[in-house]
Amino acid sequence: MGLLNDNLLFVDRETQSIWSQLDGKAISGQLKDQPLRMIPTIQTTWQHWQELHPDTRVWVKTDSEGYPYLYRNRQPGSPRPAIQPKAHDTSALGLGLVINNEAMFFPLKELAKSEPSFDYELGGQRITIHYNNTAPTAWAADADGHLLTGVMVYDFSWKRFYPESEIFRAEK
Repeated sequence: MGLLNDNLLFVDRETQSIWSQLDGKAISGQLKDQPLRMIPTIQTTWQHWQELHPDTRVWVKTDSEGYPYLYRNRQPGSPRPAIQPKAHDTSALGLGLVINNEAMFFPLKELAKSEPSFDYELGGQRITIHYNNTAPTAWAADADGHLLTGVMVYDFSWKRFYPESEIFRAEK
């Protein structure tokens, strides 16, 4: 994993391809320039997810010592690092959407000034923006309530990939 324009890159170990989340394609490797198949998701807290989907079951992958997998490389037998929780700075975080080649960034700090759900038109399509301040997260759905592909991202990273993007401002 690494960063490109302050956004995560992902490595496909089978093909040694490196994928850019916001570019939406492989930027190197065997699958270079192949599009990334985007899947609509909600990035949220476990508590908020349970509120939305109370019957969810969780599978926790553990390492050879029975500890939950920690998303970092560690040599077997080496001491486990102390994990220090850090406060997550959400002041520049928001929801990035692209619909019919029209890009829009919805800053969480602006969504906090709006209703928790509201209708919006983007790319000629009527959508509903949802915001949860305790998670904190936002997501979008189409007119039929189907989740749309969006990404929780920092404003500076979004603008590097979508410099012509509009920025949502709450009505006063």
